[in-house]
Amino acid sequence: GVTYNSYYKGTSYEDAANDILETLTKLATEKVNTAYEEELSEELQKHAKELHYGDAHKGVHLYINRISHVEQNLMDAYDKVKDPLLEISKRLQKSVQEVLEKQRNGEKLIHLPYGRRFEPRYLCQDDGAYFSRSRLPGENPELAVALLIDESGSMSSASRITMARQAAIILYDFCKNLQIPVTIYGHTEQSAVELFSYAEFDSLDQQDCYRLMDMCARGCNRDGAALRFVAEHLLGRPEETKILILISDGQPNGDGYSGTVAEADLRAIKLEYRKKGIILFAAAIGSDKDRIKRIYQDGFLDITDLNRLPKLLPTLISQYI
Repeated sequence: GVTYNSYYKGTSYEDAANDILETLTKLATEKVNTAYEEELSEELQKHAKELHYGDAHKGVHLYINRISHVEQNLMDAYDKVKDPLLEISKRLQKSVQEVLEKQRNGEKLIHLPYGRRFEPRYLCQDDGAYFSRSRLPGENPELAVALLIDESGSMSSASRITMARQAAIILYDFCKNLQIPVTIYGHTEQSAVELFSYAEFDSLDQQDCYRLMDMCARGCNRDGAALRFVAEHLLGRPEETKILILISDGQPNGDGYSGTVAEADLRAIKLEYRKKGIILFAAAIGSDKDRIKRIYQDGFLDITDLNRLPKLLPTLISQYI
């Protein structure tokens, strides 16, 4: 009674009860979400320990960092930058929304060289495309996307990490609103390889957009170990089309991992996962573009103008929708 009179003075018992119920529900939901995120982190760490990363990373330990409870400062930081970025995402979504809806809801395909129904009206075109057929809902393969961002110290130069973060925010919003599964990681190497899980395929609390604000430039970059982990993470998805994008400002530079050894490791990883069905792109945003191109070859993306980066990734994904 004392608590009610002091806190809910002038409020009806019904309104006070509803407010208390809403508060308790919110606290219970936060507790469940935090517990789930902690369990998810444990599963990711277990998976990281089970992977074999190759001789180039022998004896190297890999740790997964994921924020289980998002603090208010990350939410505030996101709110300050989100509006122009989400507007870009919204415009890009419109360009592919119709195509996605047709894929998911089904449509009639016409003017085909073969099909279930012969269409005499196309005979006058004399190009052999005289047929039509109906495409069933969900017939076209869906896709899943993974983004891996270099968080080496040099990414602090020329606003590279800022532009990479903006690109991640736009890509995340683009994929989430189009119901495209997406995961986003950052990576660095200090005493060990550290991966930062910002967005997960199976996140429960819908706060991954805020986790992206924790992205920053840190230490060195041991690309091979991080790339293999994220590729395996993506490989576990059921979608037929799997796209992995790496944003980096330089060649690999980790403890005993650089030069020809690192390049050979990354080329082998790219070839291995291409055979497993993963389409890999490397967006080069620094001074080592020639070396990155030599490694990733047909998957190389030259981002000379950093302002192109935020719009580039959703546009790239759109080509596979």
